[in-house]
Amino acid sequence: MAALRTNFFLVDVDDAMVDVGTIAPYEEERRNALEEAHGSDYVFKRRGDALDVVKLVPAAPPLEGVSFEQRSARRLGKLLNVLVERAIEKRLANSKVSIVRRRPLKLVSLEPKNDIAHGLFGAQTQERLPLHVRRGFSLEARTVYRKQGPRTALVIDAITHADLDGTCADLIADDFDLRGLYVLSLDQADLKYGRPLLAGQVQRVEGSTIHLGGDRRGDRVQYDASSLALELGPLALPRLAAHYAGPDAHEALWDERNNLATGSHRWERITGFAEHVGRTSFEIAPGVRARLSGSIAAADFGQTNAALPRYVLGGGRAGDKTSSVFGMGPQHVPPSASKGVRACIICERSRRGEVETFLKALTDGHNAHRALKQTWKIGDLTFTRFEAEGPTASDYEKACRAAIDEGSAWQLALVQVPSGTSELAGDQNPYLVTKAKFLGRNVPVQEFRVETMQKPKDQLQWALGGIGLQIFAKLGGVPWLLQTRTKEHELVLGLGSANLGTGKFGDRERVVGLTTAFSGDGRYWLTETSKTVKYEEHEDAVIESAVSAFKRVRTDMAWRAEDPVRVVIHSFKDFRDKHVEALKKAVLDVAGSEVKVDFAFVHIVEKHPLLVFDPGEKQRVPPRGVVVRLGNSEALVTVLGPTEVRREFSGFPRPVCVKVHRSSTFTDLEYLSWQALAFSALSWRNFPPTTAPVTVQYAKWIADLLARLGTVSKWDPDVLRGGAGTSRWFL
Repeated sequence: MAALRTNFFLVDVDDAMVDVGTIAPYEEERRNALEEAHGSDYVFKRRGDALDVVKLVPAAPPLEGVSFEQRSARRLGKLLNVLVERAIEKRLANSKVSIVRRRPLKLVSLEPKNDIAHGLFGAQTQERLPLHVRRGFSLEARTVYRKQGPRTALVIDAITHADLDGTCADLIADDFDLRGLYVLSLDQADLKYGRPLLAGQVQRVEGSTIHLGGDRRGDRVQYDASSLALELGPLALPRLAAHYAGPDAHEALWDERNNLATGSHRWERITGFAEHVGRTSFEIAPGVRARLSGSIAAADFGQTNAALPRYVLGGGRAGDKTSSVFGMGPQHVPPSASKGVRACIICERSRRGEVETFLKALTDGHNAHRALKQTWKIGDLTFTRFEAEGPTASDYEKACRAAIDEGSAWQLALVQVPSGTSELAGDQNPYLVTKAKFLGRNVPVQEFRVETMQKPKDQLQWALGGIGLQIFAKLGGVPWLLQTRTKEHELVLGLGSANLGTGKFGDRERVVGLTTAFSGDGRYWLTETSKTVKYEEHEDAVIESAVSAFKRVRTDMAWRAEDPVRVVIHSFKDFRDKHVEALKKAVLDVAGSEVKVDFAFVHIVEKHPLLVFDPGEKQRVPPRGVVVRLGNSEALVTVLGPTEVRREFSGFPRPVCVKVHRSSTFTDLEYLSWQALAFSALSWRNFPPTTAPVTVQYAKWIADLLARLGTVSKWDPDVLRGGAGTSRWFL
């Protein structure tokens, strides 16, 4: 294996002095005023309770009351990072480059050869295509902590960025349908940091007037079309491409973007760009220059290879893969399911034949997919079908009511989802209406789509395997657990929150905090939800749900006095100091003085620009389980490797970034990195590893479902505070 590389590139700085001013105490309003008035001539960076200042333009007017002193350019800390970013921006700015964003710095090429959309469709549309998808780069200067000591490095990632010519008035003139899409306000009063703010979702268009629906910012409903721009979200891009370039245009555009995102193309673009920037030095302060050098090897940070997780399966036997369940059986089969499973089927009457064929393949086996009884050791599945007259929510509600009125104690409901209904909200969505009704009676629901039933035979087997796994878990089965590396009691919590409503703005008056709870071996215990609160109180609601989860699990785990207990808390959001202290105090109050509790507060970062490459692998994908230490409390963990990235154009896997909060009392970064890797291979939704630990992955799935269920008029989120909270209803 070749030496692994990162997308960090060292910045060499002159051994020189820089004049640095200090303003104390720090005041946010004053900083903003200084940025607005002098931002082109000075750099400002907060340092504790002070504001550091560096003059970039020698002839700039002096700042009143600010005295300067000389400091070493190499010892400026995070101030040096800001100086490097500003200098890089100045170095690259020209008529062929557009600065999309400044913090972090994102720039794109304006050259036609770097416009993917026009390369694909320009000639076809006679250059009338208003959509551009441009190649570019994101740049972020960071302090890195290598074995040789701290240095500044530039993190470079290759990106594509979509933008649009004109306003909504131009789109209306081209007969483009804006309904259901989101728009941005171009009014000066609505600009934030020079960028337009999201206004809301278009409900209808009357001439040149756009009317927004309920999902909007503020009370304003009507806008002139020329004062709005289209937000290029996941719904807008396909519609734009199809309107201007034909029904297959978006797929072609997506394929090309995926091609550029593969590891080989990405590495080539990043290293080529770094070489271009590194050809000449750049001035970071008057008389002080810097230059870009090579990428940092993972080993220079401190690279280790974590042991891949092993699984506990049937009979306590150990396996190296989740697929070992086919030979060893599941870890636990619930007695109720081993005797047999009574399931009701909700489906469209017109699809009776398709559904029967699909369910036969699911239960009896199909190609590589084995019979449910054979794999999961459950009893016979007895199906009773309740047919909906049509594909509407009201048709499905009637079929669901018939199943409930039949009086059987259903252990499972299988729901065939009608085509074209997935994006419908609330009472118009047949699946959501059905799921809400069954969950209210603590009956787990398994959906299957028409598109799944119609998959080619060689693909259907893999879909059936995932559905079978989900059914087994929803019945209370435990497919597999982790072989643990500690003898201490360990509770692993995943924090999240959900708006009980869909759309960009959701329902900020109805928010619940939620916490997923696992033992250290990956046993899922429950999801605890808080009472419904306003958005401003959601962080307190998350704490409430975490403490409730701790209280319930402590009783179930039967901890004894003096038992050492480790509580690891995963969050996809960074922890605030005050909430860490509040969580610790609340948990310790519940634990009591007789239980010794250690805490690890771990921020699981998925969205970041940090990458690890294997130059010797075809697609540059590094092995699974590589841990790259970025410091004493931060590491990158590769949770997917070449085996998991099966298709050449399925993108390049980004490592998970693990950050341990400074208030943690358990800080073993190696162990916590291994745990993040292991919990990323623990999902009971499918067999392969996921892109993040199930603690936060489950919390996201739950939040998404709660948001959608929140639009159903008869849905009561308190259902999950009862028996349903311990089930795997969200898989």
